[in-house]
Amino acid sequence: MFVFTIFGQDGRRMQVLAGAVASGMLLLLAGLWWVQIVCSKQFETDLKKHSFRHVRTPALRGRILDCNGNVLADDKPHYHAILHLEELQVQFANEFTQLRKEYSRAHPETVNSKGKVNLPASVRRELQLEAYCAVVSNITYCVSTSLEEPRALNTKAFLQHYNDHPYVPFQIVPELTPRQVAILAEKWSSSPAIELETQPVRDYPSNVLAANLLGYVRPHRDDSAGAKYSFDMPDYQGTSGVELIYDDKLRGQPGDNSVLINNLSYRQREEIETPDLPGNDIYLTIDLPLQRAAEKALAQAPEQSNVRGAVVVMDPRNGDILALVSAPTFDPNIFVRGPTQAEMERLDDPAYTPQINRAIYGAYPPGSTFKIITALACLETGLDPNAIYNSPGEYRATPSAKPIGDLAGPGPYDLKRAFYRSSNTYFIEMGKTRPRKILEVAKRFHLGEKTGLSPRQESAGNVPGPEKAGSSLGMSIPDICIGQEITATPLQMAGMISAIANGGTLYVPRVVSHARSPATGEIQELVQKGRVCDHVQINPSDLDIIRSAMLADTEQPPDSLGLGGTAYGTFHSGGQPLLRNFPVAGKTGTAEVKSPRSHFQKITWFDSYGPYEDPRYVVVVMVEDGRSGGKTCAPVAERIYEAIIRREKAGSAQPSTMAHN
Repeated sequence: MFVFTIFGQDGRRMQVLAGAVASGMLLLLAGLWWVQIVCSKQFETDLKKHSFRHVRTPALRGRILDCNGNVLADDKPHYHAILHLEELQVQFANEFTQLRKEYSRAHPETVNSKGKVNLPASVRRELQLEAYCAVVSNITYCVSTSLEEPRALNTKAFLQHYNDHPYVPFQIVPELTPRQVAILAEKWSSSPAIELETQPVRDYPSNVLAANLLGYVRPHRDDSAGAKYSFDMPDYQGTSGVELIYDDKLRGQPGDNSVLINNLSYRQREEIETPDLPGNDIYLTIDLPLQRAAEKALAQAPEQSNVRGAVVVMDPRNGDILALVSAPTFDPNIFVRGPTQAEMERLDDPAYTPQINRAIYGAYPPGSTFKIITALACLETGLDPNAIYNSPGEYRATPSAKPIGDLAGPGPYDLKRAFYRSSNTYFIEMGKTRPRKILEVAKRFHLGEKTGLSPRQESAGNVPGPEKAGSSLGMSIPDICIGQEITATPLQMAGMISAIANGGTLYVPRVVSHARSPATGEIQELVQKGRVCDHVQINPSDLDIIRSAMLADTEQPPDSLGLGGTAYGTFHSGGQPLLRNFPVAGKTGTAEVKSPRSHFQKITWFDSYGPYEDPRYVVVVMVEDGRSGGKTCAPVAERIYEAIIRREKAGSAQPSTMAHN
C-alpha cells in the first residue's frame, strides 16, 4: 500500500505522516473488532432490552372438584372487544394533521414565512393525545353501538394505558354476551384493529354451595414480577378456604410473551417465549349431592329464619369429610367482580358473620352432647350403670344456690335413662367428684385441639387439661359435667362421634384428597387417606353402654309418663321409624351461653352416627339460638340421613371409595 511505501523514502516528514495514518487505521480496526466481536453480545442484549417488552400472561387456574368429579370452582371464559393501537397509526396521523391545521388557523403566529407550522413541544404532544383520543373514542362508539350497548370512551383510562403500555391491546367493550360475540365476529372481523379477547374469570357455578369451604379469590398482580415483565396481566390469588391453602398448586405457571416494539412503542410482532402452564385440579372428599342436601336441610331447620349453624358429615371409617356446611354463607363470585357496598355491609354483619366457617372455626359449648364424655369418665371410675339415682329434678350446689334446671324432670334414673332423657341432675351428681377424669377423657378425644383440617382457619376451642382440675380450673365443675363453659367445634365433635362409632380410632379429618395435572394427568396425593390421629383407649364394655344409650336417644319410645328418647319423635311417626333399616344413634344437646358479649343465648346440637350396626356416616348438626337439640337439630340430621339413604339406594359410590385414591 501507498502508506507503507512511504516508510522506505528518506523524507522524515513523510515517514511521520505515514506512521500517524497507519496508527489511526490500526486503532480504527481495533475499535471495529471491539465493537463487533467483543461487545456484540452486550449490544444485542441492549437492543432486545429497548426493542422488546415482556408481557406476563396468567395461567388458567386449576379447578376444584368433588369426589365424583363434579366441578365446584372453574375458570369461565369472558369475552371483550379490544383495540390494537399499532393498527391505527395512519388514522392517528391523519387526525393529528387535521388538528394541527385547525390550531395553526387559530394561532397564526405558529406559521413561519414559508408557511410551515412550528408548534411548541407541549402543544404538539397535547394535540397528538387529543388525536389519539378522538380516533379511539370514535371507534369505541361505533363498535359499542353495533353491539347494541353504546358507550363513551373512558379518556383517563385510555391515556394512562397509552402512556404506559401502547403495545398492549386496549379494551373498549368488556363482558360481551354470546349475541354480542356473534355480532362482533360478523361486522368487525375484517378490521385488523378490532379483535375478540378471551379472558378466564374464576367462577363458582353452584354459587353459595360450600362457599366457606372453597373460599374465594381476588384479582391480583404479582409485584415481584415487575423487574422482568413490562406488563403484568391480572391474575387471581386465593384469599380463604381451599383457594388459599392450595393457591400455589391452583395458580399454575404464568407465560411470557415477547413483544417487539418500534420507536413509537407500538407492537410490531409478538411471540411466546414461555407458554403458560395451567394449574392443577384439586379434588375434595366432599360429595356434591350430599353437600347440597345438607345445606338445604340446615336452611329448613324448624322455627328458624336466617339460620346460623353448621353441619359436618364424616365417614367414621377413614375421617373423610363428605359434607361441610356453614350458615349463613356468601356467594364467592362477588369477590371476583368486586362486592358492592350493600354486599360488604352484609359480609361484615357481626351478628351473622357469613365469612366465618362455623363448622371448623366456631367454638361452642357442646351442651349435653358432652355427657358422652362424662358418662365414659364415670364408667371408668367405677360407676354402676344400673344403679338408680332418684333425681329431684334440679341441681343445687347448696340449699341457697341458684338451681341448675333439668328438663328431664324428677324420678329414678339409671345411666341409660339419664342419657336418653338427658338428665342434668344425674350427670352433675355422678360427675362432680370426677372432674379430672372427665377432662382427661375429653383430651383423649383431642377436644380443645385443632384437628389439622385447615390450620390457618381452624379454632382449637377451650377444653382445659386434667392438670387444671384443681383450684386453677376457673370453671364451674357442675357446668363442665353437662358441657357448659368449655367449647369445641362441630368438626371436633364429629371426630369424637366417629371414634365412638368405629371403636376408638380417631382419624385426622380430610377434605382434600389429591391434585391432578391437566397437562400430564399426573396425580399427587395431597392428604393421606385414613391417617390415624390417635387410638382412643376405651373399655369395650363401656363403649357398648354408650352406643346403646345413644341408640335409645332415637329409638326409646315414650313411657307411661310420655317420656322417651329426646330425638325419638324426630325419627319416628306413628311409632314407625322414618329411616327404615337405617337405625341412627345420637345425642341431643342444648347449651346456654352466659357471656353478655354473645349475640346468641343457646347453642343446640345433635351428634349422631348410622347405621347403628355398620356405621358409615357421622352427622353433627349445630344451630345457634335453636329451640333445643331435639326440636331444632335432630330434624336437620334426619333429612340428611334421608338423602344418604336415597343415594345408597340409587347405587352411588360408597364414601370409602369416593376420594379417587
